[in-house]
Amino acid sequence: MAKKKKPKQRSTQLLHTVKGPFNFQIHSFLGDIQGCGTIRVIYPCLLLNHFRMDKKKISFYSSYGSYYIQDVEFYKKLFLIQFQRSATKTHLDIFTHFTNTIKKQTNTSIVYEIDDLLIGIPEWNYASEYYSQLVPYIEKMMGMADGIVCSTEKLREVYSKYNKNISVIPNHLPKFIWGDIYPKHLYEPREKRPKILWAGSQNHFTQKHMYEKGIKGGDFSSKLLDFIRKTTDKYQWVFSGGLPIELNGIKNKLEVHPWKNVFSYAQHIKDVDADFWVVPLEQGLFNDCKSNIKLLEISACGCPGVYSVAEPYKNAYLQAATDEEMIAHIEALADSIDLRKKTFEHDYNTVKPNLWWEENQNLKKYVNSYLRLFNKKLP
Repeated sequence: MAKKKKPKQRSTQLLHTVKGPFNFQIHSFLGDIQGCGTIRVIYPCLLLNHFRMDKKKISFYSSYGSYYIQDVEFYKKLFLIQFQRSATKTHLDIFTHFTNTIKKQTNTSIVYEIDDLLIGIPEWNYASEYYSQLVPYIEKMMGMADGIVCSTEKLREVYSKYNKNISVIPNHLPKFIWGDIYPKHLYEPREKRPKILWAGSQNHFTQKHMYEKGIKGGDFSSKLLDFIRKTTDKYQWVFSGGLPIELNGIKNKLEVHPWKNVFSYAQHIKDVDADFWVVPLEQGLFNDCKSNIKLLEISACGCPGVYSVAEPYKNAYLQAATDEEMIAHIEALADSIDLRKKTFEHDYNTVKPNLWWEENQNLKKYVNSYLRLFNKKLP
């Protein structure tokens, strides 16, 4: 029996400060261009090319694409390449080709980038059907990589089984897309019924073909769904990007928006003009591994939110461990403008240091998270 390969160890050496001239060049192969691929690769890539440390003689260059380039010359000046959300047999073949052929001629390092738990996805989630067949390829690539970059400490903990050399890069939003924050309904409450928003993708709910097979579940509990049905006259419920199949019967009483392109999402979600958001999550490891992206988005819209108790939202002001608590928080926010202000101000101050890519040296921290995998750091 072949001896099982040990995960690559995370280095414990002191970080070496790079000295100019130093050129940090990175190229990313995208597996996802609508969600985390844009948030974690495309946006920082666009910004990184305008980042300067001229006095230190350190330059930055970032590029991305969805197709593999076999020309060795392309990689010779790169500090590293990264494979974002790679999962298939084809991805593994490319990964292997780069490692066995190109890397030997260029010494370019290879990093695996991931923003989600791809192993052990709940059965009701439509992504489970797809990724459950790909786990061996994912595990193999993670083990082959020189390091892994992920979005949360919980993900680092889980993926350390495959590779000990892991760095965490938190998610941020691009201010050049989202613009300034105007929490107008905290100071100019609307006269009509409160508008309550949920925004996300369909993979938060059981899909029709699974529901018909008897596979039920999702981030909305039956009690919360019943509460929504009973309060459509009291509150304006808004669903953007997806709708639980259980609410199809009252769709005409809801405000429902289809999924938006990632580049138009920010403007759309601000145009919805909600009073507050709800972020229900099923308890479990899958959701504990998520990032706090909704807390960032809700704060960027100048809104308060109600969150299920889960690792990514452990610092939010209003958290609900039960359906009863979730409903009580919703009713309290709907009734009290003062509570909305207090909630928004707490949550905004919590995320403020990590809200925008362009502020608080978050681009420098981004680069340092990669360099840390190789015992280096920027001055």
